[in-house]
Amino acid sequence: MGGTTDDMMIAMDIVEFLEARTAEQESALREGSYTLGVSGNPDNAGGTLSLREHMLEECAQQRAIIAAWKEAADDEGITDPSQATGTIAIARRAMLILLAGAHRDHPDYNPDWAPELPTHTPGGPSTE
Repeated sequence: MGGTTDDMMIAMDIVEFLEARTAEQESALREGSYTLGVSGNPDNAGGTLSLREHMLEECAQQRAIIAAWKEAADDEGITDPSQATGTIAIARRAMLILLAGAHRDHPDYNPDWAPELPTHTPGGPSTE
């Protein structure tokens, strides 16, 4: 069930990779070095979040997903995400893979993390 030492290092690196990408996004947003274009709601009228605030909220949610994985892995003694078993554990691992997929163009991205996205969605049009 366990992987090799190299497999475990690569697998755990996905967490560090995601933490670093989230920190980069937050830093760029806070420093204003991330170009967002023109907001349709520059003064936050109506109580809705600006695009910048929304993106910072997404970063916070990413951090929560990563923290939930780390806590569950620690509680279960998992050192390699591929050791996760059961529906919930596999779903948590899938969340990490999907989050990392948004950073495929980053030089530190490991192609082994590429998500296998579904080609058919339940209730959607059939591709057959």
